[in-house]
Amino acid sequence: MSNKIRVYTCDLELGMYVAELDRPWTDTPFLFQGFILQEQDEIAVLCEHCEYVYVDGEQSRPDVAAKLVALRPVSETRVAKASTPAKTGFREVEFRRSLTRSHAIYRDARGWIDQMLEDSRLGNSIDTDQARALVTQLADEVIRNPDALVWLTYLKSRDEYTATHCMNVCILALTFGRCLGLEEVALHQLGLGALLHDLGKMQVPDEILNKPGRLTDEEFAIIKRHPGLGFAMLRDDKSIDKASLHIVLHHHERLDGRGYPRGLSEDKIPLLTRISSIVDVYDAITSDRCYHDGIAPAQALENLFKWAPGNFDAGLLEGFIKCIGIYPIGSVVRLNSGEVGIIVASDECNRLKPILLIVQNAEGKPMAQRRLINMASTSWEKEGTPLTIEQILDPKAVGIDTKAVLQEELSLTRHFPSP
Repeated sequence: MSNKIRVYTCDLELGMYVAELDRPWTDTPFLFQGFILQEQDEIAVLCEHCEYVYVDGEQSRPDVAAKLVALRPVSETRVAKASTPAKTGFREVEFRRSLTRSHAIYRDARGWIDQMLEDSRLGNSIDTDQARALVTQLADEVIRNPDALVWLTYLKSRDEYTATHCMNVCILALTFGRCLGLEEVALHQLGLGALLHDLGKMQVPDEILNKPGRLTDEEFAIIKRHPGLGFAMLRDDKSIDKASLHIVLHHHERLDGRGYPRGLSEDKIPLLTRISSIVDVYDAITSDRCYHDGIAPAQALENLFKWAPGNFDAGLLEGFIKCIGIYPIGSVVRLNSGEVGIIVASDECNRLKPILLIVQNAEGKPMAQRRLINMASTSWEKEGTPLTIEQILDPKAVGIDTKAVLQEELSLTRHFPSP
């Protein structure tokens, strides 16, 4: 049996002998067909041109040859076959670079949100100039690559719900607004309102805000004050557009007039606030909170559809479902190959065939080496192994921690620096 092992470029180390590429040598800058990796720059060039290469253990340096055994696929049959074809229109290196860039922006925004909420708690003024700058960065990144940012919304924490919720609602609102074709000004108004929408919760006592059990009527009345409290902190800031302030004050209004704080009816709730209301509820019910566990994205969309009459704009909700996809990013699914994967990106032209990160093999065992695959690639048909999604799974039921997987994948992005 050949000693060559397929190794994704993110796993390459100095001392490995590169025997073959995933493309002709003439398509790359390398002069020699077969060489031992001696410089980090060589790995960087391979990352730029290839998704994977074949490494020969016998010709590799002895101290790294043993590591190649761990990179051999768990199964050389169905699992390996389902993860091999080249992906037309999708390259792992580009996806991971986008993830690196998006994560840097995400970290900056989260850091500012933490400071914003602390300032709100202490009654200090809010740095809205920085808020607008961050929304501009997020909006630009959503236009460039929305999938990476949406996947990053799974960096959720039960103990930091309000901060992550503000972040996620902003990202989802910008993503949805982009799908709707909003103009730049409206998109930024939407993003700023979504980012600041729960500012007033910092004025709600912690024992009520984080109560694990059912709220009393009196406690719920206090919770319902948070839109007004946030609005009061921002209304004198002349740099904030009225549309953004409307989102802060009215994101809990409902079309039948039964929302709060003012019981506005359908014709009194503008488009940007209606958008924010939908994404606010979507992120809330998919998140772990002190009083309940989050539900799967697909189930959340189903629930929103059931709750739409009297609550949400039906046309907008249909648009949101189309934008997020039948299989939303973050969903855990089982393929007809038996493998289990997490959806990390979608193909706008083929929502039924998204991009997956394979995390379990057909036997239900964790993959020794996770793989990104594009179900929309024509390679599956050519190989006679078309892939389909057979089932949406509950991550907890199959032992998958989506947040932990994302954090581990982010650790790999150091191999894919932004150009």
